[in-house]
Amino acid sequence: MRLFLIVLCSMIFMSSLAYAQGSKIGVVDFRRVVTGSAKGKATYAAVESQFGPKSKTIEAMRKQVEAMEQDFVKNAAVMNEASRQQKAEQIDKMKKDLTRSAEDFQYELKKKDYELTQKILGDIEGIVKSIGQSGGYTMIVDSTVLMYASPSSDLTDQVIKAYDAK
Repeated sequence: MRLFLIVLCSMIFMSSLAYAQGSKIGVVDFRRVVTGSAKGKATYAAVESQFGPKSKTIEAMRKQVEAMEQDFVKNAAVMNEASRQQKAEQIDKMKKDLTRSAEDFQYELKKKDYELTQKILGDIEGIVKSIGQSGGYTMIVDSTVLMYASPSSDLTDQVIKAYDAK
């Protein structure tokens, strides 16, 4: 958190210094470039097709565990002690398996999301530099580090258009 505040303060200082000198500052919402560009959408659609079936499997496991728990609660009073304990252990094991599967799935999904986002950001780095040089910008910053930016300084749509054309 402290590092974030230091970076934010330096960005604000640099921005105000550049503004005072009459420089142009551009702002890009990189997350929107990743999710709003045609290439980004296609990439994430491929991820969805890759991870969608596993997500459905985990959801089916969750429903199965819920149904077993409801059945256990309903029938626990009429079950003998050994059956009740065996059923409770079976449900507990299934819950642990479900938790592990869900955690593994989330880890894989986050890892893939990070990899794809980094690849796309690497791809658009040259585009941002080109826009910055051709537009006479002193700097172009990510909108997530700013508290306010004039809509006229937003270059996101221009970056998306150039990325899709590439």
